Amino acid sequence: MIRFDAEHQRWVDDEAYALRSQRQTESVRKQRQALKGVFAVLAVCGLAFGSWALGWKDEPQDPVDSAGHGPVVSEPSPSSPAAQVPTEPEEEPSPSGSSEPPSGYELTEDSEGFTLAVPEGWQRRTESREDGSQVVFYEAMGGARQLQIFGVEDSDPDESLELAEKNAEKNEGYDRKGFDHLDGGEAGAAARLEYTYDSAEHGGTRHVIDHRFEAEDGELYALVAYGPEEDGDEDDEKEMLETALAFFCPSGAQCANGETDAP
Repeated sequence: MIRFDAEHQRWVDDEAYALRSQRQTESVRKQRQALKGVFAVLAVCGLAFGSWALGWKDEPQDPVDSAGHGPVVSEPSPSSPAAQVPTEPEEEPSPSGSSEPPSGYELTEDSEGFTLAVPEGWQRRTESREDGSQVVFYEAMGGARQLQIFGVEDSDPDESLELAEKNAEKNEGYDRKGFDHLDGGEAGAAARLEYTYDSAEHGGTRHVIDHRFEAEDGELYALVAYGPEEDGDEDDEKEMLETALAFFCPSGAQCANGETDAP
């Protein structure tokens, strides 16, 4: 219905005005609903972002040094539990003067008044000298390898070996390998003669190491190692001699290996 509006001095279509007002009200309502939806979405996003940000800040970060060179790994202090890790105890080294001979050898207390180490299973025999003393032999079966032990009446080891070499030179094929004066340590002076000779009795060349030394009782002794030269292993005679010498102890003496041989 069209009418004249005296207040505003204009013609007004009430139906059109009412329809337009209705449309404006509906548009405002829809805009408000849309804004509410946008606000709801923004609120959810804000909560999600806040949770992520808090979680990110709580994650541990690798420390960086003052020059910005990346992670710095700190060493545990000596008092910290990480530094106090139990370790296996180090094996104590065996004493230099062991009272046990090496594998393959055994200690024997000889009736002639001394103790020494000889190869296991070797047989003992003796030979008498003109002065009535005994020369002791320990030897493998067949006598190819031997240890000879006896007391010496000479004034010093060098003189004793010089006399011994004069007799050795009488053997066929005698060939001196060395004559050395050795430091006897606390026990006293020592000397060593090494040579080879041809033995008809043993059917070949013999390798000999003759060691004269002053023992702990102040007396001179001879230890002589024999073996076949054909085997090409001269170290066998040297090992046999050195082992016997390391455990040699006269009766009643205090020796370097810690043993005191009973009188």
